[in-house]
Amino acid sequence: MIRNASPDDLGRLEQLWLYSVITAHPSLPRDYWRARLAAFRRDCLDADYCLVYTERGHRSADGFALVAGDDTLKFLCVTPALAGHGAGAALMEATKRACPQLQAHLLQENLLGRYFLQRHGFVETERYADGDSGQMAIVMLCSSGCVRRAI
Repeated sequence: MIRNASPDDLGRLEQLWLYSVITAHPSLPRDYWRARLAAFRRDCLDADYCLVYTERGHRSADGFALVAGDDTLKFLCVTPALAGHGAGAALMEATKRACPQLQAHLLQENLLGRYFLQRHGFVETERYADGDSGQMAIVMLCSSGCVRRAI
């Protein structure tokens, strides 16, 4: 089931986010991400919307997608137990229905994130040096006409 996030979800969203970013970015220390937890909370509170995926009657979030004011997909995370089982795809499809155009910024080393976005119609449009991480960041866009591509 996909629903709108509530303030009660924030603790669980933090857990999912922290696990996801630490796993997706092995070259960055855990403290790098822990130092950004307050910014993540602000993003959650300031987001245009945040969708939550719950599996078969679970009350707590098993995944979420968060979109900022300029149609930026800030985060899409799912619990490891559901990775590869359609939870992320369901969140992405619901997010794309709500936004006429989406963009995403991610670090170059996040290969699984890049692959996931490509499978859902995103294309790379730009690269820039991310001063905080010391890595290259990638901008990917998906317009309303983007279609999920078969593998």
